Amino acid sequence: MLFSFLCLMASASAHADSVILQPSADTSLFEAFPNNNLGANENMVAGANGSLLRGRAVFRFDIAGAIPSNAIIQSASLTLTVVIVPPDGGQASTFDLRRLFVDWGEGAGTNNAGTAAKPGETTWDARFYPSNLWTVPGGSISNDFSERVSASLFLGALGAYTFDSTSNLVSDVQTWSRNPATNFGWILMSESEDIAFSVRRIGTRESITNAPLLNVHFTLPIAPTLQLTKSARGEIQLEFPASAGQAYSVQFRDSLSFGNWLTLTNLGPQDTTTNVIVVDPFATNSCRFYRVATF
Repeated sequence: MLFSFLCLMASASAHADSVILQPSADTSLFEAFPNNNLGANENMVAGANGSLLRGRAVFRFDIAGAIPSNAIIQSASLTLTVVIVPPDGGQASTFDLRRLFVDWGEGAGTNNAGTAAKPGETTWDARFYPSNLWTVPGGSISNDFSERVSASLFLGALGAYTFDSTSNLVSDVQTWSRNPATNFGWILMSESEDIAFSVRRIGTRESITNAPLLNVHFTLPIAPTLQLTKSARGEIQLEFPASAGQAYSVQFRDSLSFGNWLTLTNLGPQDTTTNVIVVDPFATNSCRFYRVATF
């Protein structure tokens, strides 16, 4: 004989959304002035100048502040604007985005050559001037940034350029949305750092009209439907399919229309896709409503 009635709430529908973000920090690593910082300048430098001295731009976006941690990233594209080129146009080249593995300090240096770095600011030599250095000046593959290229694009004349969405860009943003502590952003490098005048100046977040723009499309997952798998004296047993990497909260209340939802149990991120069984020691002559939420 059943001692309770089970009422299951229908799960909420998934919905798509998008955000366009400007950097939360950006600056240059500038070999021509290795102890200067350019963190508050209206442009950042990437490529080689006429003396084959290199520039590399670094920037990051506040992904976790704008995108829910349970979001599924569908696409991510990045628009950069070339605002200065060498007088004769220089040497156009392919530029790569690579994910940074280490933190850095934006700083407040101004003008195209930068100003003398203050403690904690980024330079060609240092992630945090003066003593916390890049593995090698300008950073190094595998230690400071990824060997894997997140996206590539040919940059030439003045104007806006968009790095279209790639699986690696999506992976970067997905990782940062779920693990904000790993978000150190990207480094932008020319593949022609050994060619004079491949340098390009890119608008920064200080620029009113030419700031980098990260366009992210995402969906929020559908909460799985609960099923009653067992009802016996003294307990209700519920089951639902859980996805790998997703955390859940199973909740209940005794009225459909009012009252706070109470937590029956929270389940941390699942290691694999599997069915989860939850037991509620509930045995009264009333109706109880259940739902499962993702977070």
